[in-house]
Amino acid sequence: MLIASYGDDVSPLLEALKSCIDFGLPEGWDIEILISDQYDTPHQGALDWQQMPSVRYIHSKSKGRARNRNELAEEAKGDFLLFLDADALPKTAGFLNRYCNYAENSGVVVGGTAYMPGHLSHRLRVKVGKIKEEASPAKREKQPYNSFSAFNFMIRSDLFELVKFDTSITKYGHEDTLFGYALRHHCLHILHIDNAAYHMGIDEDATFMEKTQHAVEGLAELAKLGKIDEEVQLFRYYLWAKKVGALPLLRVSNKLFGKALKSRLSSGKGPLVFFDLYKLLHFSAHPIKVQRKMS
Repeated sequence: MLIASYGDDVSPLLEALKSCIDFGLPEGWDIEILISDQYDTPHQGALDWQQMPSVRYIHSKSKGRARNRNELAEEAKGDFLLFLDADALPKTAGFLNRYCNYAENSGVVVGGTAYMPGHLSHRLRVKVGKIKEEASPAKREKQPYNSFSAFNFMIRSDLFELVKFDTSITKYGHEDTLFGYALRHHCLHILHIDNAAYHMGIDEDATFMEKTQHAVEGLAELAKLGKIDEEVQLFRYYLWAKKVGALPLLRVSNKLFGKALKSRLSSGKGPLVFFDLYKLLHFSAHPIKVQRKMS
């Protein structure tokens, strides 16, 4: 179990994992829990966490979510790596047991993301997440690589050595996107199952919109490098707008309305269609020379 953290209080997650272990694992299985924290100073709860069986806390000096996850994998001793974000919470006590039962016959298993009913449901992050992330296994299986999420997944350790997370990413977001591409490039089958974890770390609307802006800018950089293709929805819309000659209109609209849209969404106002519109306008503001995607 690998938990990449940046100063997070993982106490609720560790308590939930303890319940999962008490629920029982299939014969022959055991669990180690590694926490790699990249915050400037060690977390005050680290000593207490390490009193729990099989828990090890690492205060990492490296930076970047991709690098954090790769270093966790290097520290792990098991044959299977279960990545879980620090703000996750297993939905059921059988969470670990279910992963173990699927692991033997599947190299990559994605459990899914869910949002706890009533938990900060008024915030934009939850509204967006429920539409874009909370999907059934059947729906995710239709586009298995595009639906990949590193929030909650298991991979065989030898397969992880083939792909790893791309540490060249310097801006927020999209480690998942490139990892999904790497899985597809190596023809590694992804099994999507019903074994969700709740996403509990819900940003306030203004913080979420700042992260969204950075994520769009990061995606534009990847597009310039040829690291993504039209399977990324936002880039596909951009290419369509370019094809029909609508980019100048989008760029003018971004200058006129982009900041106002962001401000409105940051204050918790406006329909969700404004969120997608803001991303498209902001993305379109970046001059991108379309080229072939790099392998």
